[in-house]
Amino acid sequence: MDYHMASIWCARGEKPGICANIDQVANTAEVPFMFQMCNGRNIDWFPYCEFEEENPPTQRLRIAAPQDFSFYYKIVNIFAGKNIQQSVLKIRLFNSMISVLVLAALLLLASPRLKFASITGLSFSLIPWGLQFFSGVTTRGWAILGVMTSWAFLASYLDTEREQKQLRLLQMLAFLFSVSLVAMTRIDTLMMVLITSLFVVIAHFLSSVPLNKKRLLLGIAGICLLAIFSQILPIVKGLADFAIPNGYGFAQYWLFQIVHIPEFVADWWKYNVGQSGSGPGIVGLIGVTLFAINFAFALQKSDFFQRSTTISFTLIVFVLLAKSSSVANSLVPLSGFYTFGLAVPWLGIAIANSKNPSQFMSAVGNRRTAISLLSLSYSIYFYSLLEFYTRRGKNLEYFDSISLNGEWWWNIAIGPNVVFSFAAIMFPVFLISVWRTVSITFPAK
Repeated sequence: MDYHMASIWCARGEKPGICANIDQVANTAEVPFMFQMCNGRNIDWFPYCEFEEENPPTQRLRIAAPQDFSFYYKIVNIFAGKNIQQSVLKIRLFNSMISVLVLAALLLLASPRLKFASITGLSFSLIPWGLQFFSGVTTRGWAILGVMTSWAFLASYLDTEREQKQLRLLQMLAFLFSVSLVAMTRIDTLMMVLITSLFVVIAHFLSSVPLNKKRLLLGIAGICLLAIFSQILPIVKGLADFAIPNGYGFAQYWLFQIVHIPEFVADWWKYNVGQSGSGPGIVGLIGVTLFAINFAFALQKSDFFQRSTTISFTLIVFVLLAKSSSVANSLVPLSGFYTFGLAVPWLGIAIANSKNPSQFMSAVGNRRTAISLLSLSYSIYFYSLLEFYTRRGKNLEYFDSISLNGEWWWNIAIGPNVVFSFAAIMFPVFLISVWRTVSITFPAK
């Protein structure tokens, strides 16, 4: 957090009262005091130091290296000021408005079948990371939003009749906007978007041609040739290369990935098992279970084409997760919140190509059950976030006091309890409102 915020404040160079004394060797700068640091981390996130009541007016924090400054930092820099709390609130509101705009475009522009598929994917992937990042100040919000939605705009554009020129134009503009959100933030998620978009285009053209084993083998051979030729381009070669982490053998590395990557897929819903945690919580159980149920419904009555596309995209997810471990020079892939945006196109593409007219969310009872469980999951996770910050990370999840009003938040009437109650009520209202715009029957196209 300190890295991203200081980078925002210094995105346009030195400015009195905003950013000063940039050190381009150590990649640090002097900014208005933002938060106390504890063992090199923001004390809000790592609350294990003695809290200081008085702080200096400025502090020196890390910033992005010149070659790593994303365009996102320069855009939201317009909200950076001397009042840190007010500036952060403006950035959060701005990012929330962008998320609302993209969601509204998805509801208005996506074809009926793709609206059903994408809203299903979003509904069962937002918790726990999504809503937290969409309104955040880091680059992850824009990046993940683009990964989650760009494929649906592109697929809708390809499926819409050519005669509907205005609608196709709006769909293409929405696609380009969602891709630009990613391009202005993170190169790793841009790679995810490009791969997903290429997959959608190939799947669209293959859907109009009978797919048999011979054509499938020819397609695989073509992809292999492209992969070989891509090694000529340095930037593509750098993204595509898999460096085995130091100290591990080739067979050991790939066997570990095959065995443990499913755990890191489950980490998308904080189902913390195996290498990533000590055991699943109810949020993870609800998330993984509902996602799996929707996937199972989508694959019922599947044909060769749907099975092929689903397996292919599953392999893409596996490779991208394995790539994250290679980048980190570790056997263990990066945390799930770096890749969880892939959950939406993974489930959405499976539903969009489904031959089963009875999807899980095409029954009123199932919708009510799903919305109830998702609302419960959201309430529990949001409570845990507020509990962490109001209690300075101590004595958590024991519920020795249900009240969230603690010593480390504002002393006004609208305290944590009011915020939690309002959010717990509004989230199911949000889900119900969104799903009321989606056909109860699974659209034919």
